Amino acid sequence: MNRFSIFKKSKNIYWSVNKIYYCTLFSILGLGYISQQILKPTELFFQWLSIIGMIIGLILKFKGFTQIEPIRGKLEGYLVFEKESINVDGKLYSLDEINKIRLTNDDYSGKLIHTSKGNIGPALSNGTNNSIIIFLKSKETIQSHFELINSNDFQNIKTILIEYYLKGKIDFDELRNLLGAKNRAETKELKEEITEISTTANRVDGSVRS
Repeated sequence: MNRFSIFKKSKNIYWSVNKIYYCTLFSILGLGYISQQILKPTELFFQWLSIIGMIIGLILKFKGFTQIEPIRGKLEGYLVFEKESINVDGKLYSLDEINKIRLTNDDYSGKLIHTSKGNIGPALSNGTNNSIIIFLKSKETIQSHFELINSNDFQNIKTILIEYYLKGKIDFDELRNLLGAKNRAETKELKEEITEISTTANRVDGSVRS
């Protein structure tokens, strides 16, 4: 599949699990301090209050390792990659009118991202932190975020990305990162595939001219 859902971030303020937990915890501690000055409760009361707070925090943290963060916005429209064009939310941009393309695809649904000790909310990504920036020859810039379900989804458009590279729309280092060619062997294999596609394209063009 060569299309990906476009993510449109909401401007609304959301209350995350972290915000709710820490606001509640600090509020309880604040009320506890005030009540201590007025009612003089025993020290054991605050010990139990701290223990309960820690237990709740640990439960939420372990639960978070199995949860995907909610999407703070909406998935609307598609980003479609074609050999000769890119369709962004229904608007078509041909490669002829594109100067450069910048892509990031290092986020995907289920990726472990929130690992800090202070995080007790969902630890898994929703896969929407991927972006495309299209620099048009008209000096206009098109920018959008999109969702990846699996880490290797861009392998489905490998040939298209290589075509973009051959036409000078993306750089080789970026192509290599997008396709996950990390070591020398994978980079060599990618270069060989680029050569094969380039040779085939030249052969076809030669046949058309003749």
